[in-house]
Amino acid sequence: MTTDQLVHLLGFTNIDGALVEAIKANGSSVDALSPKRMKETTSDYVSLVDKGVVLSFTPREYYSRDYGEPQGAGPFVMTGVFYYPNGSSEVSAYRGPVPFAKGAVLNRDQALLALGEPEETDEEDGEVYWDLWSVESRLLQVSYRKDLSTAAITVCLPKKD
Repeated sequence: MTTDQLVHLLGFTNIDGALVEAIKANGSSVDALSPKRMKETTSDYVSLVDKGVVLSFTPREYYSRDYGEPQGAGPFVMTGVFYYPNGSSEVSAYRGPVPFAKGAVLNRDQALLALGEPEETDEEDGEVYWDLWSVESRLLQVSYRKDLSTAAITVCLPKKD
């Protein structure tokens, strides 16, 4: 499974074969998840360093409360996929296709071309912090640096009402 397809595994748990194999195929393992960190901070991450992607996980009880029942029986549920097209201090630059986009998303102009008009924008005093879209029952947020280059692209499920 390619990294842009990981968004289709949101809501799966750390013991579900499809998710375990997808993470393994992209150079990491669910073994990187720390039960101690999950208990202390209610989240942990699996980094696909060479791919420019980070996966977020939360304990099952928090996921159930906020999103509904997970897709599997494991204790930790994948809640978000973070793509870093310009890289970060933790991962290389993401060079794959951006989920749900029609083109590159290296800056805000490209985000607007690739994703269309955002449903919501966080802007203050002329500085844009992020844009948000709903696409195929998922939320896609593009966060920007001061120069409007893309800091991160986050795909997650919307919380239940």
